[in-house]
Amino acid sequence: MTRRPPPVRRVGAASWRVAVAVCSLWAGLVILTAVVPPRSDPSDAGTLAIRIGAGAALSALTLLVIAVLARYADGLRLNDVGVTSLRSGWRLAVWGALLWAVPAAASFGVLALFGRPLRATGSAGELVQTVGLVLVAVLLAEAIPEEAIFRGYVTTVLGAVTRGWGTIAVQAVLFVLFAGVVRQSWDPTDLSLFLAMGVGFGYLRMITGSVWASIGFHTAFQTGSQLVLTHSVVEFSGSVGLSMLALGVIPFTVAAIVVSSAGVPRWFARS
Repeated sequence: MTRRPPPVRRVGAASWRVAVAVCSLWAGLVILTAVVPPRSDPSDAGTLAIRIGAGAALSALTLLVIAVLARYADGLRLNDVGVTSLRSGWRLAVWGALLWAVPAAASFGVLALFGRPLRATGSAGELVQTVGLVLVAVLLAEAIPEEAIFRGYVTTVLGAVTRGWGTIAVQAVLFVLFAGVVRQSWDPTDLSLFLAMGVGFGYLRMITGSVWASIGFHTAFQTGSQLVLTHSVVEFSGSVGLSMLALGVIPFTVAAIVVSSAGVPRWFARS
Protein backbone atom coordinates (compact mmCIF):
# COMPACT_ATOMS: atom_id res chain seq x y z
CA MET A 1 0.00 0.00 0.00
CA THR A 2 1.32 3.46 -0.95
CA ARG A 3 2.05 5.63 2.03
CA ARG A 4 0.72 9.19 2.10
CA PRO A 5 3.40 11.91 2.21
CA PRO A 6 3.91 13.50 5.64
CA PRO A 7 1.67 16.51 6.48
CA VAL A 8 4.42 19.09 5.93
CA ARG A 9 5.06 17.84 2.40
CA ARG A 10 1.34 17.71 1.62
CA VAL A 11 0.86 21.29 2.81
CA GLY A 12 3.87 22.45 0.81
CA ALA A 13 2.68 20.71 -2.36
CA ALA A 14 -0.80 22.16 -1.97
CA SER A 15 0.52 25.66 -1.23
CA TRP A 16 2.49 26.16 -4.43
CA ARG A 17 -0.35 24.78 -6.56
CA VAL A 18 -2.86 27.09 -4.89
CA ALA A 19 -0.47 30.04 -5.23
CA VAL A 20 0.03 29.50 -8.97
CA ALA A 21 -3.70 29.15 -9.63
CA VAL A 22 -4.73 32.16 -7.54
CA CYS A 23 -1.93 34.39 -8.88
CA SER A 24 -2.98 33.62 -12.46
CA LEU A 25 -6.49 34.82 -11.61
CA TRP A 26 -5.11 37.92 -9.88
CA ALA A 27 -2.94 38.79 -12.90
CA GLY A 28 -5.88 38.34 -15.24
CA LEU A 29 -8.12 40.59 -13.13
CA VAL A 30 -5.44 43.28 -13.03
CA ILE A 31 -5.25 43.22 -16.81
CA LEU A 32 -9.04 43.23 -17.14
CA THR A 33 -9.28 46.27 -14.85
CA ALA A 34 -6.70 48.07 -16.99
CA VAL A 35 -8.57 47.24 -20.20
CA VAL A 36 -12.02 48.45 -19.10
CA PRO A 37 -12.17 52.26 -19.50
CA PRO A 38 -11.97 53.97 -16.08
CA ARG A 39 -14.86 56.16 -14.98
CA SER A 40 -16.98 55.00 -17.90
CA ASP A 41 -20.73 54.52 -17.74
CA PRO A 42 -21.16 50.91 -16.51
CA SER A 43 -24.42 50.63 -18.47
CA ASP A 44 -22.85 51.72 -21.76
CA ALA A 45 -23.05 48.93 -24.34
CA GLY A 46 -19.49 49.59 -25.51
CA THR A 47 -18.10 49.33 -21.97
CA LEU A 48 -20.02 46.11 -21.37
CA ALA A 49 -18.77 44.70 -24.69
CA ILE A 50 -15.19 45.37 -23.59
CA ARG A 51 -15.90 43.64 -20.27
CA ILE A 52 -17.31 40.65 -22.12
CA GLY A 53 -14.32 40.39 -24.47
CA ALA A 54 -11.82 40.74 -21.63
CA GLY A 55 -13.86 38.31 -19.54
CA ALA A 56 -13.80 35.70 -22.29
CA ALA A 57 -10.01 35.97 -22.42
CA LEU A 58 -9.80 35.74 -18.61
CA SER A 59 -12.01 32.64 -18.49
CA ALA A 60 -9.95 30.98 -21.23
CA LEU A 61 -6.69 31.82 -19.43
CA THR A 62 -8.02 30.53 -16.12
CA LEU A 63 -9.25 27.26 -17.57
CA LEU A 64 -5.95 26.79 -19.41
CA VAL A 65 -3.92 27.30 -16.22
CA ILE A 66 -6.17 24.88 -14.32
CA ALA A 67 -5.96 22.28 -17.09
CA VAL A 68 -2.15 22.47 -17.16
CA LEU A 69 -1.83 22.33 -13.36
CA ALA A 70 -4.32 19.49 -13.05
CA ARG A 71 -2.66 17.46 -15.82
CA TYR A 72 1.02 17.92 -15.00
CA ALA A 73 1.00 18.60 -11.24
CA ASP A 74 -1.84 16.29 -10.18
CA GLY A 75 -2.41 13.83 -13.03
CA LEU A 76 -6.06 14.89 -13.24
CA ARG A 77 -8.50 16.20 -15.83
CA LEU A 78 -10.71 19.28 -15.63
CA ASN A 79 -13.65 17.03 -14.84
CA ASP A 80 -11.76 15.67 -11.82
CA VAL A 81 -11.39 19.15 -10.29
CA GLY A 82 -15.09 19.97 -10.58
CA VAL A 83 -14.90 21.83 -13.90
CA THR A 84 -17.29 19.53 -15.71
CA SER A 85 -18.59 20.17 -19.20
CA LEU A 86 -21.41 22.63 -19.87
CA ARG A 87 -23.40 19.75 -21.37
CA SER A 88 -23.48 18.01 -17.99
CA GLY A 89 -23.50 21.15 -15.85
CA TRP A 90 -26.02 23.56 -17.33
CA ARG A 91 -28.90 22.19 -15.25
CA LEU A 92 -26.92 22.76 -12.06
CA ALA A 93 -26.16 26.31 -13.24
CA VAL A 94 -29.87 26.99 -13.75
CA TRP A 95 -30.65 25.55 -10.32
CA GLY A 96 -27.96 27.71 -8.72
CA ALA A 97 -29.34 30.81 -10.43
CA LEU A 98 -32.87 30.02 -9.26
CA LEU A 99 -31.66 29.55 -5.68
CA TRP A 100 -30.80 33.25 -5.71
CA ALA A 101 -33.35 34.68 -8.15
CA VAL A 102 -36.57 33.31 -6.62
CA PRO A 103 -36.09 34.57 -3.03
CA ALA A 104 -34.55 37.84 -4.30
CA ALA A 105 -37.56 38.51 -6.56
CA ALA A 106 -39.92 37.66 -3.70
CA SER A 107 -38.03 40.03 -1.39
CA PHE A 108 -38.27 42.94 -3.80
CA GLY A 109 -41.95 42.11 -4.33
CA VAL A 110 -42.62 42.40 -0.60
CA LEU A 111 -40.65 45.65 -0.42
CA ALA A 112 -42.75 47.04 -3.28
CA LEU A 113 -45.90 46.30 -1.27
CA PHE A 114 -44.45 48.46 1.50
CA GLY A 115 -43.78 51.39 -0.83
CA ARG A 116 -40.18 50.59 -1.83
CA PRO A 117 -40.50 49.41 -5.44
CA LEU A 118 -37.77 48.53 -7.93
CA ARG A 119 -38.46 50.42 -11.16
CA ALA A 120 -37.08 50.31 -14.69
CA THR A 121 -35.93 53.78 -15.74
CA GLY A 122 -35.61 53.18 -19.46
CA SER A 123 -37.42 51.37 -22.24
CA ALA A 124 -37.97 47.62 -22.25
CA GLY A 125 -35.39 47.26 -25.03
CA GLU A 126 -32.74 49.13 -23.05
CA LEU A 127 -33.46 47.06 -19.97
CA VAL A 128 -33.25 43.73 -21.80
CA GLN A 129 -30.04 44.75 -23.56
CA THR A 130 -28.32 45.91 -20.38
CA VAL A 131 -29.45 42.92 -18.32
CA GLY A 132 -28.23 40.53 -21.02
CA LEU A 133 -24.86 42.23 -21.42
CA VAL A 134 -24.28 42.51 -17.67
CA LEU A 135 -25.17 38.84 -17.19
CA VAL A 136 -22.68 37.68 -19.85
CA ALA A 137 -19.99 40.06 -18.53
CA VAL A 138 -20.44 38.75 -14.98
CA LEU A 139 -20.44 35.14 -16.16
CA LEU A 140 -17.20 35.46 -18.13
CA ALA A 141 -15.27 38.03 -16.09
CA GLU A 142 -16.23 36.92 -12.58
CA ALA A 143 -18.26 33.73 -12.08
CA ILE A 144 -16.46 31.24 -14.32
CA PRO A 145 -12.85 32.20 -13.48
CA GLU A 146 -13.44 32.69 -9.74
CA GLU A 147 -15.49 29.53 -9.29
CA ALA A 148 -13.18 27.42 -11.45
CA ILE A 149 -10.18 28.56 -9.37
CA PHE A 150 -11.56 28.57 -5.82
CA ARG A 151 -14.41 26.05 -5.85
CA GLY A 152 -12.75 23.98 -8.57
CA TYR A 153 -8.99 23.61 -8.48
CA VAL A 154 -8.20 25.11 -5.05
CA THR A 155 -10.90 22.99 -3.38
CA THR A 156 -9.52 19.86 -5.04
CA VAL A 157 -5.93 20.60 -4.03
CA LEU A 158 -6.96 21.31 -0.43
CA GLY A 159 -8.53 17.85 -0.34
CA ALA A 160 -5.02 16.46 0.13
CA VAL A 161 -4.68 18.46 3.36
CA THR A 162 -8.15 18.58 4.89
CA ARG A 163 -11.65 17.23 4.30
CA GLY A 164 -15.31 18.31 4.25
CA TRP A 165 -16.05 21.52 6.09
CA GLY A 166 -12.33 22.03 6.70
CA THR A 167 -11.81 22.34 2.94
CA ILE A 168 -14.78 24.69 2.63
CA ALA A 169 -13.49 26.90 5.45
CA VAL A 170 -9.93 27.16 4.13
CA GLN A 171 -10.93 28.00 0.56
CA ALA A 172 -13.47 30.52 1.88
CA VAL A 173 -10.77 32.29 3.91
CA LEU A 174 -8.47 32.30 0.87
CA PHE A 175 -11.33 33.77 -1.19
CA VAL A 176 -11.82 36.57 1.38
CA LEU A 177 -8.10 37.39 1.42
CA PHE A 178 -8.02 37.38 -2.38
CA ALA A 179 -11.02 39.73 -2.55
CA GLY A 180 -9.41 42.12 -0.05
CA VAL A 181 -6.16 42.25 -2.04
CA VAL A 182 -7.86 42.69 -5.42
CA ARG A 183 -10.29 45.34 -4.19
CA GLN A 184 -7.69 47.04 -1.97
CA SER A 185 -10.39 47.25 0.68
CA TRP A 186 -10.71 45.50 4.03
CA ASP A 187 -14.14 46.77 5.00
CA PRO A 188 -15.63 44.18 7.39
CA THR A 189 -19.07 44.37 5.77
CA ASP A 190 -17.68 43.61 2.32
CA LEU A 191 -15.42 40.85 3.61
CA SER A 192 -18.30 39.20 5.48
CA LEU A 193 -20.19 39.03 2.18
CA PHE A 194 -17.24 37.34 0.47
CA LEU A 195 -16.96 34.92 3.39
CA ALA A 196 -20.63 34.00 3.00
CA MET A 197 -20.08 33.51 -0.72
CA GLY A 198 -17.03 31.34 -0.12
CA VAL A 199 -18.79 29.11 2.40
CA GLY A 200 -22.06 28.89 0.46
CA PHE A 201 -20.45 28.24 -2.91
CA GLY A 202 -18.03 25.78 -1.31
CA TYR A 203 -20.97 23.83 0.10
CA LEU A 204 -22.63 23.74 -3.33
CA ARG A 205 -19.39 22.35 -4.75
CA MET A 206 -19.20 19.72 -2.02
CA ILE A 207 -22.73 18.36 -2.48
CA THR A 208 -22.74 18.47 -6.31
CA GLY A 209 -19.12 17.64 -7.13
CA SER A 210 -19.21 20.41 -9.74
CA VAL A 211 -18.63 24.17 -9.95
CA TRP A 212 -21.72 24.80 -12.09
CA ALA A 213 -24.23 25.34 -9.29
CA SER A 214 -21.99 27.98 -7.72
CA ILE A 215 -21.39 29.54 -11.15
CA GLY A 216 -25.16 29.90 -11.61
CA PHE A 217 -25.70 31.38 -8.14
CA HIS A 218 -22.65 33.66 -8.46
CA THR A 219 -23.78 34.94 -11.86
CA ALA A 220 -27.35 35.63 -10.76
CA PHE A 221 -26.31 37.31 -7.50
CA GLN A 222 -23.67 39.57 -9.02
CA THR A 223 -25.83 40.44 -12.04
CA GLY A 224 -28.72 41.47 -9.80
CA SER A 225 -26.50 43.36 -7.38
CA GLN A 226 -24.69 45.29 -10.10
CA LEU A 227 -27.94 46.20 -11.85
CA VAL A 228 -29.54 47.50 -8.66
CA LEU A 229 -26.50 49.22 -7.15
CA THR A 230 -24.45 50.56 -10.08
CA HIS A 231 -26.53 50.70 -13.26
CA SER A 232 -28.95 53.37 -14.41
CA VAL A 233 -31.55 51.11 -16.06
CA VAL A 234 -33.17 50.24 -12.74
CA GLU A 235 -33.84 52.33 -9.65
CA PHE A 236 -34.62 51.13 -6.15
CA SER A 237 -36.51 53.57 -3.95
CA GLY A 238 -35.34 52.02 -0.67
CA SER A 239 -32.08 52.36 1.23
CA VAL A 240 -28.83 50.54 0.51
CA GLY A 241 -29.47 48.45 3.61
CA LEU A 242 -32.84 47.28 2.28
CA SER A 243 -31.34 46.52 -1.12
CA MET A 244 -28.61 44.37 0.47
CA LEU A 245 -31.27 42.60 2.52
CA ALA A 246 -33.14 41.68 -0.67
CA LEU A 247 -30.01 41.00 -2.73
CA GLY A 248 -27.92 39.14 -0.19
CA VAL A 249 -29.16 38.29 3.28
CA ILE A 250 -32.56 36.81 2.41
CA PRO A 251 -31.54 34.88 -0.76
CA PHE A 252 -28.42 33.44 0.89
CA THR A 253 -30.38 32.40 3.98
CA VAL A 254 -33.22 30.83 1.99
CA ALA A 255 -30.76 29.05 -0.29
CA ALA A 256 -28.88 27.62 2.71
CA ILE A 257 -32.12 26.29 4.21
CA VAL A 258 -33.36 24.82 0.92
CA VAL A 259 -30.06 23.14 0.01
CA SER A 260 -29.35 21.75 3.47
CA SER A 261 -32.86 20.36 3.88
CA ALA A 262 -33.78 19.21 0.36
CA GLY A 263 -30.47 18.79 -1.47
CA VAL A 264 -30.35 18.96 -5.27
CA PRO A 265 -33.64 18.32 -7.10
CA ARG A 266 -33.39 15.20 -9.26
CA TRP A 267 -34.00 16.94 -12.60
CA PHE A 268 -31.26 19.51 -12.01
CA ALA A 269 -28.81 16.81 -10.87
CA ARG A 270 -29.19 14.84 -14.11
CA SER A 271 -26.14 14.87 -16.38
